[in-house]
Amino acid sequence: MDIHRLVFDARAILQAARRWVEVESPSWDAVAVSRMAELAGAELQALGAQVRRIAGRNGYGDCVLGDFAPGDPAPGILILGHLDTVHAAGSLAGPVPWREEAGRCYGPGLFDMKSGNVMALEALRQIRAAGWRTRLPVRVLFTSDEESGSPSTRTLIEEIAKQQRYVLVPEGAQHGGRIVSGRFPSCRLRLWTRGRPSHALLQREQGRSAILAMAQVIQRIEALNDGDVSCTVTYLEAGRTVATVPVESYAELVCTTRSTDGLERAIEAVRDIMRDDPGTELEVQIKTQRPLWLPSPADIALRQHAEGLGRSIGLELRSEAAFGGSDGNFTGALGIPTLDELGAVGADAHQLTESIELASLVPRTRLMAGLLATLA
Repeated sequence: MDIHRLVFDARAILQAARRWVEVESPSWDAVAVSRMAELAGAELQALGAQVRRIAGRNGYGDCVLGDFAPGDPAPGILILGHLDTVHAAGSLAGPVPWREEAGRCYGPGLFDMKSGNVMALEALRQIRAAGWRTRLPVRVLFTSDEESGSPSTRTLIEEIAKQQRYVLVPEGAQHGGRIVSGRFPSCRLRLWTRGRPSHALLQREQGRSAILAMAQVIQRIEALNDGDVSCTVTYLEAGRTVATVPVESYAELVCTTRSTDGLERAIEAVRDIMRDDPGTELEVQIKTQRPLWLPSPADIALRQHAEGLGRSIGLELRSEAAFGGSDGNFTGALGIPTLDELGAVGADAHQLTESIELASLVPRTRLMAGLLATLA
């Protein structure tokens, strides 16, 4: 199998990615994500996969599993991606319009990670068009809640991945086009402060403000940040009534460190902060947690195989352990050889300037095809 013979068209890949981006799918909108699952399932079926739609759980959207060798029980290659984004519905017509400019393309969820999903499917399409058969059976799992920390899909991911030999994750590639064969641990915490209501104009001193308590908590959490710990409050909700000292405030926190012990210490430090206000009820819960993925010898061998393929097509691939959670944390931590950030090179995930480099579409799709064609 000579992967140089496969014909890839950057414009066709981009047009396919645009179809995905135009189906906006914020993680918290189950109906929207399920629409995205419908499109992904149709494309998998058109490629010849046996498709199973997996109903969403706990308020999240549906997932899709495509099996390109349904009669073959052998461990194979799992392509693992997510359908959800962080961008609210309406972003495409508002602050994050589709546009091409100076060799880049912009759009909500294009980098994280709809372009990568499309590139993986295009790699399969061209392998099929060439009449090739992969050495291992290929399965594709697209999940619905990765941007929320995968609270409803971790078990599903782990169950399917345990039956495979390799996992390839086409998340967007950062830092000039790296590939990732290890990730640091992270968690998401839920925080509540509960005070005592009173009339904000007439009896202010009789109340206890949950907003003020949360503001003090957030300042102390920010003070935890140093070179080894990153803690950021990403969501805040409070004050649902007018002219009333607010009785409850809710926040979500993301935290990452370089080690499992470090993450546990950070969680305990947050718990200590949340215990330290006798006048207000404070509560903290772990919402989700991604384990440390240290590269195993099998991960390193997979990475080196990818690097060799890259050199053959003119890509010098740099590998590193990475911050920023991915579903690859789960599979890598299980000891299943995993390679992450195989999608388009880009930048500014989760931001209004999220974008990909157009020049990366063809070579990195060819890299994915090479992995699918040669892994055994």
